[in-house]
Amino acid sequence: MRDGRIAAIVAEDDVPSGRSIDLEGRLVTPGLIDCHTHLVFGGSRAQEWEQRLNGVSYQTISASGGGINSTVRATRDSSEAELLALAQPRLERLLREGVTTLEIKSGYGLDLPNERKMLRVARQLADHNGVELSATLLSAHATPPEYQGDANGYITLVCETILPTLWQEGLFESVDVFCENVGFSPQQTERVFQAAQALGIPVKGHVEQLSSLGGAQLVSRYHGLSADHIEYLTEEGVAAMRESGTVAALLPGAFYFLNETRKPPVELLRKYQVPMAVATDFNPAPAPSPACIWR
Repeated sequence: MRDGRIAAIVAEDDVPSGRSIDLEGRLVTPGLIDCHTHLVFGGSRAQEWEQRLNGVSYQTISASGGGINSTVRATRDSSEAELLALAQPRLERLLREGVTTLEIKSGYGLDLPNERKMLRVARQLADHNGVELSATLLSAHATPPEYQGDANGYITLVCETILPTLWQEGLFESVDVFCENVGFSPQQTERVFQAAQALGIPVKGHVEQLSSLGGAQLVSRYHGLSADHIEYLTEEGVAAMRESGTVAALLPGAFYFLNETRKPPVELLRKYQVPMAVATDFNPAPAPSPACIWR
């Protein structure tokens, strides 16, 4: 170590003379980056853990009123101050694990005032704790109850109202979409990407988590920052990511919580030299532990 930085990693016999400190098994590392979190939310979905253990699918839980929309109801019912108080200990847990930079998504408000509320809380968390924050607009996370049966109408609201308004207010740096059979179709996802591109906003995607819809190719076509989850990623998707420089974000916490059996194609990603990142995906249900990936 020199001037607060790691100068070199060498064998113990080759350590230059100077002060030696026994860390007793601890690790010196640069600050960790958690590039995929849903840290701000209200309520709890602990009961879904039991359902998953009993073999109930994520799709079934979502269709019965659980899943994302359960958290949407609780988040809408929570004040900004309440959300901040709930999120603070979650962030503190990440800080204790060595995280100094993190991404926080919206996506449990699903309307203009509540998405704004979530992003404002994310900003306050960063300001109060001295961490580097990248905020992501994930309004296209699920179709809210008031738009059930009209997902296209909700996407219009996202593209024409929520996204441009909150971008103008400076509340986020990138746009994400849940492109999945229980989320939004590739066509709906592309509408959001087009709206973001028109304003010069980088995009990323929750893609190929539960099925293969070609989401990775879509994200890559827009030179997305990352394609996240990607358990059902195909070789065509991997090749597209290599071409666009899109990072593969692996989220093992969600994989194990959902009791999935199909793993991301890590060997293909290595073969094509696609850069990979690992993140907690900390959120109310599919990855409820903010520290699971570091163990």
